[in-house]
Amino acid sequence: MRISVIVPTYNRPDALRLCIRSLSVQSMPPSEIIVADDGSGPQTRDVVLEMTRELKESIPVLHVWQEDNGFRKPMIINEAVRNASGEYLVFIDGDCMAHPDFIRAHVEKSDPRAILGGKRVDIGGDLTKRLLKEGRVINRLGLELLIDSLAGRSRKVEESIPIRSRWLRRISRRDRISNDGIWGCNFSIHRKLFFDINGCDEDFLDGSVEDNDLGIRVLNLGGEVRSVRAIAIIFHLHHLSTWSFANEKYLHNCEIMCRRIENRETRCVNGIVKP
Repeated sequence: MRISVIVPTYNRPDALRLCIRSLSVQSMPPSEIIVADDGSGPQTRDVVLEMTRELKESIPVLHVWQEDNGFRKPMIINEAVRNASGEYLVFIDGDCMAHPDFIRAHVEKSDPRAILGGKRVDIGGDLTKRLLKEGRVINRLGLELLIDSLAGRSRKVEESIPIRSRWLRRISRRDRISNDGIWGCNFSIHRKLFFDINGCDEDFLDGSVEDNDLGIRVLNLGGEVRSVRAIAIIFHLHHLSTWSFANEKYLHNCEIMCRRIENRETRCVNGIVKP
């Protein structure tokens, strides 16, 4: 089975470099990495070229770019999937670093009727600055990250402890994720199922609940949302957030979500296949 890793990014070339490096040392290498670029400047293109040379073409890296016209992440993801050759799609944001078994965990738990979702470790601001400055990847829980967590800077480090035993996963509740609990930084889906729900809905206006919508439509189609918490592990580099519950765009997105649930819609209209 060919595996395409989709990496959405926007103007964080230094973080993207670490993301791709973490993907280059996977225990199950991807067939290709596709950078889904929502309008970044030329520095991102330069990083893609640099990583292509660094990987020596062992893993092809494709750069799919669109003009910067505000938040259009769903659109660039759809375009990246159109360009993907893989039967299975794994998604990680360009400001995240993957545990060496990240791809393997997604693929081994994959199911044609399911969308898989995990969570993330949030690295603190000071440690993020050091990693970016040094070009250094963190892809496991180590002493440095643990100390940063105990100091109250990095968060959710418990998500980086691998738990593979079914019994331990059950009692630690790592086998559970909310029915629509898909985080765009860490999920996977068969290409056919992605097309069956018509991909990402391009009517969403900002990065708030557009990820959850994928899980809702899979459920409406009769599929499942499955947890890969504590086995598909990623580490998120810090950045300031402008997200707000009071944002009009967020309220617009919630209206779409409510309609989707109420009407049990399985497909969006403005998706990867246009009417």
